Amino acid sequence: MGLFKSEEEKAAAAAARAEEDRLEALRRQEANNERVRQQWLASPVGGAEAALAAGERFYEVQLAVNEQERDAMFGDRRYAASGQVTSAATTLGQIEAIGWRLEHVGYVYQVTGQSSSSRVFVSGEDTAVSGVTVGIYLFRNPAFA
Repeated sequence: MGLFKSEEEKAAAAAARAEEDRLEALRRQEANNERVRQQWLASPVGGAEAALAAGERFYEVQLAVNEQERDAMFGDRRYAASGQVTSAATTLGQIEAIGWRLEHVGYVYQVTGQSSSSRVFVSGEDTAVSGVTVGIYLFRNPAFA
């Protein structure tokens, strides 16, 4: 049974495989599109777009604007420090371009770690604190102004 297939049967089997491959490629593309959509919605601009479409009155986003990493060195009052400053201006401009209006800005410092070392010739320890400065941006929907 089916040891020798006719040309029509071979063509039908090949067409069925091609259709299965096409459907699998379509499923992979849809899964990829959904993953990209979820990443977009998780971004500040994507979240702002979704909140505006949902008719929200306010949209808040928190963006890191400065990161400092410090390390206390043994016996020294100086600290080894490195940092990175990033600008939120582009992201804020993109959110306003969607239709939001920046209403309020605040900043907080979040401690991410600390380093301690003993002092030389003096009692006690030196401590260096590492952290991130986060900007908290509140936007208002102009439709509710």
